[in-house]
Amino acid sequence: MRFRSDKCKPQADGSTAWFAEWMGGPTLSKVRNCRLNLAGDMRRTVTITGHADTFFSMPAECSIGGRVVKGYITTDEEGYIFRHVYY
Repeated sequence: MRFRSDKCKPQADGSTAWFAEWMGGPTLSKVRNCRLNLAGDMRRTVTITGHADTFFSMPAECSIGGRVVKGYITTDEEGYIFRHVYY
């Protein structure tokens, strides 16, 4: 994990967002029980791997079947969602 997890905030979709408390304000560090943009209703713990690269997304990774899947976290109408990338 790149950032520490100081405070948690339950979300409406059943996930829990963890934030690191910095001088500049809270920064998202991981999301437990995060929805994945894959077949079925998969949920995993997703950790943030770097600073936000755009206003709408943050680079992240999760583990599925013992493999690390890279992607990014963004939001939709229901809350946080992890979207994988192919590279």
